[in-house]
Amino acid sequence: MATEQLSVSLSPDNRLWIDEAVRSGQIVDVSAFISALIHDYRERVRVENLLEERLSSGEPVEPDAGFWDRKKEALQEQTLK
Repeated sequence: MATEQLSVSLSPDNRLWIDEAVRSGQIVDVSAFISALIHDYRERVRVENLLEERLSSGEPVEPDAGFWDRKKEALQEQTLK
């Protein structure tokens, strides 16, 4: 994968924290750490968009006493297929 260099400014506290995480082996290097942060952020945005899409689709449903039991049964049937 092609990469590009990017300059980032950090507070001294954040820089010390990242340097210590690299020294201790918690993270491989700064680039891997930044890539993981970007990946996590993109995944969070994707999930938030899916949730927003689902919440705004269709008519609202007022769950009755058996609503969650029926949902659970439907999910179990889907996993058995």
